[in-house]
Amino acid sequence: MSSSGIGAEESDPKIQPRIYNGKSTANGIIGGFGVQIFYKTKLVCTGTLLTTRHLITAAHCFENMDQSEFHVVAGMTAEFNASSQSIRKNGMVEVRLHPAFKKKKFIADIAVVKTRFPLKGRSIGYAKLCQYPLYNVDTVTVAGWGTDGKSTEPGERNYLRTMRIPIVEHKDCEKKLERKMPPNVLCAGAYNHRTLCSGDSGGPLIWRGEVCGISTWTWKCGDNQKPDVFMSVRYYAKFIKSTIKEMGYN
Repeated sequence: MSSSGIGAEESDPKIQPRIYNGKSTANGIIGGFGVQIFYKTKLVCTGTLLTTRHLITAAHCFENMDQSEFHVVAGMTAEFNASSQSIRKNGMVEVRLHPAFKKKKFIADIAVVKTRFPLKGRSIGYAKLCQYPLYNVDTVTVAGWGTDGKSTEPGERNYLRTMRIPIVEHKDCEKKLERKMPPNVLCAGAYNHRTLCSGDSGGPLIWRGEVCGISTWTWKCGDNQKPDVFMSVRYYAKFIKSTIKEMGYN
């Protein structure tokens, strides 16, 4: 089965994050916890801020990449100008990928990140972890920075975009993807040509103000045939909480 992964997979990423057929949304509307993740000056992934020093995102964002070249920006709706030399970059002190991570099998595509400096401010919020299971009657919000499936002109900034899509039942997801899916995933989408697209990796799937999923895979931008795949935050809550505790808050 061919696929188009989402996220940073090259040593010098050329992709731009986007949600296909989404709408521009202020970061504060989703809770202010959306985080831009840069590799050097390229915005490559989206993350979700949980504390002043910790965020979660997709593990595959960091595959074969120099972790010292990553930095994060919080509290903004428009894409940050990462090429500015006068700005102090907020790098990553530690990036911990789940030890069971297997990208091609949709297993444990999750990472916990500790930032070098605290992320605080009136425009910054912190997400709560998902407490309840999701069902196919639920409609969720997915967020990421992008250009709505259109090409980005040089120098043009991306803006946070969201889309409202339905949860797809596990068995229906397996039928549509023509493969067995592990219990740690959530499937959503295949609706009204609204999908994830290149670079949306790690962005939050939100339900009732809580982060319930992490964007990990899409079949094809704007293609209704197959649902998008997310890591279940509820499934990995123990890993997230224990990792944050081990990393510490100072």
